[in-house]
Amino acid sequence: MELPHEPDSALRTQHRLPRQLLRGQQDHRPRLPHHQQPGPLMSRNTLGLTVIVPCYNTGNFVREAVESTLRQRLSFRGEVVVIDDGSDDPDTLASLDACSALPEVRVVRLGENQGAQAARNAGLDAAQYPYVLPLDSDDRLADDTTLLATGSYPERAVRLLESEPDLAFVHTYSQMFGTFQGLTISAYPCREELLVRKHHAPMSIVYRRADALAAGGYDPRIRKWQDWSFAIDLLAARHRRGHPNTIACIPGPFHEYRVHARFARLSVAQVDELQAVRLTVEKNLDYFQTILADNRPAAELAGFVCASKPDRLTDLLHMAAVDLDQALTLARGRKATLGSPINVLGIP
Repeated sequence: MELPHEPDSALRTQHRLPRQLLRGQQDHRPRLPHHQQPGPLMSRNTLGLTVIVPCYNTGNFVREAVESTLRQRLSFRGEVVVIDDGSDDPDTLASLDACSALPEVRVVRLGENQGAQAARNAGLDAAQYPYVLPLDSDDRLADDTTLLATGSYPERAVRLLESEPDLAFVHTYSQMFGTFQGLTISAYPCREELLVRKHHAPMSIVYRRADALAAGGYDPRIRKWQDWSFAIDLLAARHRRGHPNTIACIPGPFHEYRVHARFARLSVAQVDELQAVRLTVEKNLDYFQTILADNRPAAELAGFVCASKPDRLTDLLHMAAVDLDQALTLARGRKATLGSPINVLGIP
């Protein structure tokens, strides 16, 4: 990352919250060896951002992801923590070795494959700074100089979170590249009342590490729709502690989502959606019942949440309410592809 020449001396008081999962669940997150924990000279209260990149056999894509983060201009400290989730592909291992030699980059090796959620939790454990941005190892952060003229996404997101305690997280739009190009169909601002009805939450949100720990981190049981489940966990944990939950959007698009068939993305995994939603609803039942003003049991609420998931026309209408030209352009561009076999690639 392009960092300031002098370290930011401003300190923020943030207490590290307990890591145990809420509601008595077992903590499945791996603990790092002592030598991989942050050093004693680096306070987790120092203003800064950790980018967490979980990686499992994504070849040279991981190096592209890391290098894109290093091109982001920051006025505070930053680091990239790459979690090698047991990769055994030679191209990936070579890329990880190259990444480890880059400035402000650490590679943490888990030894065996534990899944993306466990890898993200290892990144939370290793993070040295109070703000976090997760980035999948086959994606990138935008580095177009014109787009970044008003400031990088992580810079602007952290400044918003610093100044507005009511913010739960900050997100940006995603621009697809590779096999398919264009904005994702969920390129419109998130709101809490939409998320509880299964609207999309991007993985590339910027949030407070303390909020993630209070929420229990990333749930390893969630195999798909991990971004949505984690966003709900963040909101629910803040709600229980009496915090408002506003969400800020920096349109951009500052996140680049790679569409490809070289490696299997979680977005195309065959997972029962109702069962996945039910896991999230069950552990946050109090939150869903309050926000939805609905006291039905978890199984029934999970069915309601699934049924509330927007179709593509509904997504387009939400987009049009914010930016009509953007919605019309996207609709025209996708007219011939919405029902095509290209959807097996997981185009969002």
